[in-house]
Amino acid sequence: MRGDKLFEAKHAVITVMETLGIEDRFGLIVFNDDVKTLKECYENQLVPVTSATTKSFRDFLTSQVGEGGTDFTAALRKAFMFFKANMSAEKNNRDNILLFVSAGEHQNEKGNPLEVIREENEALQNRVVINTFGIGTGLNSDDKELLRNMAEQTLNNNSYGYVKSGKTTFFPNNKGTSLREAMGTYYDYFSVPISLSPTYTQLYKDFFSNESIITGCLPIAFNGAFSGVVCADILISELVAEILYLQQEEFSYAFIMDGEERTLVHPLLPDPRDVEAKEQDINNIYNFETSGDVSDVIDSMKKGLEGKKTLQTTIIEARGEKYFEGESQQSLNAVFYWTPIIAPGSNFSLCIVTEQNNIVRNIESIPQPSQGDFLYHRWDLNQWPAPFCRHFNRYATQEKSTVKLSPDAFIEAYSYTGVKETEVRVKQYKDYLSGDIFTNPGLKVSAVKSIRLTYPIEKFWTTTSREEAPYLVWRYVMTENGVTRVYPGVRLTDDYDYKLRPWYHRTVSQKTVNVVSAPYEDSWGSGRVISLTKTILQGGTNPDRKLEAVIGTDFSIFYFNQMLEDRYPICAARSNYSCILIDNSGFLVMHPFFIETTSSINSQIHLTYKEGRISRLLIEKGIMYRQPCRDTGNKKEQFTYRVKLPDSLLSGIVDSKEGYQLRPVPGSNLFLILKQRRMLDEESCCNSEHSTSPNSIQCSVEQCTCLCYKDLSFNECKNEYVSTRGFVPCSPQLPTLRSVSTPEKDKTKNLPTCFPTDCACRKTESDCFRTSGCSWCTSDKDGNVGDGFCDLKEICPSQQCLKDDCSVKSRGSECYPTVSEPVNGWLYIGVSVAVVASVIIFIVFAVFIFRKIRQNSTDDTYLDAAHDFDMTNKPPLDCEDYNTTPNYYLAELSATSEESINTKAS
Repeated sequence: MRGDKLFEAKHAVITVMETLGIEDRFGLIVFNDDVKTLKECYENQLVPVTSATTKSFRDFLTSQVGEGGTDFTAALRKAFMFFKANMSAEKNNRDNILLFVSAGEHQNEKGNPLEVIREENEALQNRVVINTFGIGTGLNSDDKELLRNMAEQTLNNNSYGYVKSGKTTFFPNNKGTSLREAMGTYYDYFSVPISLSPTYTQLYKDFFSNESIITGCLPIAFNGAFSGVVCADILISELVAEILYLQQEEFSYAFIMDGEERTLVHPLLPDPRDVEAKEQDINNIYNFETSGDVSDVIDSMKKGLEGKKTLQTTIIEARGEKYFEGESQQSLNAVFYWTPIIAPGSNFSLCIVTEQNNIVRNIESIPQPSQGDFLYHRWDLNQWPAPFCRHFNRYATQEKSTVKLSPDAFIEAYSYTGVKETEVRVKQYKDYLSGDIFTNPGLKVSAVKSIRLTYPIEKFWTTTSREEAPYLVWRYVMTENGVTRVYPGVRLTDDYDYKLRPWYHRTVSQKTVNVVSAPYEDSWGSGRVISLTKTILQGGTNPDRKLEAVIGTDFSIFYFNQMLEDRYPICAARSNYSCILIDNSGFLVMHPFFIETTSSINSQIHLTYKEGRISRLLIEKGIMYRQPCRDTGNKKEQFTYRVKLPDSLLSGIVDSKEGYQLRPVPGSNLFLILKQRRMLDEESCCNSEHSTSPNSIQCSVEQCTCLCYKDLSFNECKNEYVSTRGFVPCSPQLPTLRSVSTPEKDKTKNLPTCFPTDCACRKTESDCFRTSGCSWCTSDKDGNVGDGFCDLKEICPSQQCLKDDCSVKSRGSECYPTVSEPVNGWLYIGVSVAVVASVIIFIVFAVFIFRKIRQNSTDDTYLDAAHDFDMTNKPPLDCEDYNTTPNYYLAELSATSEESINTKAS
């Protein structure tokens, strides 16, 4: 078989593979004088239909060339061996069909194909049906007769089982019915039961929305014969909306599986709303439920039973981005509740898992509404109060914060996800919250309470915080029950859900500390920023307390760096020293690279990419170490890093020989490194670009490597891992939704900025970065370095001017004599790195507002700070005793000289 005939046969085989479903098993044999199959596990068995097996067969098929003769008997024996192996392994009652395609004459000296069919099929009770296809003009009458007899199995005896004749089709040319159509509709001539119950597909990606869907189909019969199907596609995100937003306190989740142990929905599977996630074949429930006694629950669910059982289990939670920060684990006693899903043709079961003794508090009292406590973020659906302004590229109001609701704020999530927001709908929210109407538009009582309790923070944001901290770019609070409040008031995307963001998971996984993020480019135009976020826990600082909210702020990395250098002038001596901040995953939060580069920062950068020497030293000391997890869908063991000081070195380390010291920043996820620059400092632990995804970087044999992966042993033919012992599943990638932002360029045109516009009046770099809208320009459009000057950040992002005319602006009458702001010592007491303290204080004060509300209320179930800082009563740094307090502090660096890094070593 050569040329067009081979091309047509290959495409016909691909068409057949595309018709197969999740219950099917298949194999492929190519033959001439010899028999060829895929090697290894594909060689002797039929395999399940997965993306991996179909890709392997496609690649194998593509590599074949037409040559040699045609030995029917060897090909038939190999095919029947596949059927025998499959029946022996599965003990099933599957229908079996063999599609046999040939364009040449059988070599009679090789044996009689009809005798082989009789011998092999009678051993299988004649259960195999054979369809034969002859293509091309090279077939003579004897060849055609042989193909007909093979399909009719003329030598077979019914005493071994009823012989069901197949069909023979010839294609002398490419006219009329094609081989692809004939082979692809093999089920027309096969046993197709007419059922009154639908058949359901496995999850797959919809071509148009790229979201996960499931299809249910019923057969259509005409005159008692199968004539087609009628089907319906269902978005999984709509089908299981209530499960996706299950909210009975923090440690709760649900999963759905079928009677074959295939998982439909689980927190460790890709989110069905994710438009970038790939289809995942590895869906056996035991890949995700790893508790020792969970098999009792699974077996009961497979049988369609219902029940309840308490088990010791482990909750896997994302620590941020999957391939960068990995996951955290929480062991707890959990109660499993399961029940079958009642639907025709369905063998699905639902299981809800909740923490034992998980009590949802009844909210007996709700604060009374305050005028203006609810301004919805949709400026197109309700009227915003003036004055309006341009906050970078966003249309904003300075007067108010705006509120957005997510599905978690509603009693039934689908009442939000399944209903389009309109002006009438938003008015219902507003009227109900103000007390003008009593008909609840579906909001949870806890969400109503969160809206009212977060409102007082608006006054703090619009006054004290705005006046004393103009360097803050954004201010926001997000509550556990689906309420977002942000200042300045802007519109968010309609499907914005903070619980699907890395920063939220990063914060929640580290409840007791202030969490500082690695820098990133703000999508709303404020340039290169850092986020500082903090949890608010229910009734105290104990990490076992339930989460109520996350509060945070964003600020410019250049302001952050300027504050660091003002506090520690040694950090400004960049030719001899480097001051580096890393988080507890080893990612750079502050590094000279961030200040020097004019390129966009599109991803987090790990210490191993920029500081090879320091990375190796920390790994050798066991301070930075790799943490593995099993990336189930990609069949890889993925590695991320953790940074943790041993108990004997809680105050940090000083290594005078290597010329560096590392100190923890108390109450945060940060570590400060002061390093003497050396010749080998530019060496990296890896040669990959930092923008390369870690799931595409294979680990080397070196101890210090990039974020990387190792391949795991996986049996494609059984679609299962060789071993799952000792492997913790990775958390899934956080989903990318179909966000559609409303253009605001026309609305922001000619509007004043929301921040002070006196950038040209600011003479020093330090003064320039004290307001979020200004940037210190150090180079022109072509990168030529000149004298620095202050200008709007939109003109000079990343300290490089984007305009043709880059020069110091004349100081007009709007400029007033600037007086250096006095440095209040209390801003720098209590936190070893003053830069963090000056920002944290505005977060802490915001938390105090909640506490004050709580103290004036009889209800004591709400908010307390996760970690309080007394910013005024801390003793001086040199009074700290590292041996008696867990709040360790950095050694004081000289503010006047580039002192030896050995000073004040512990």
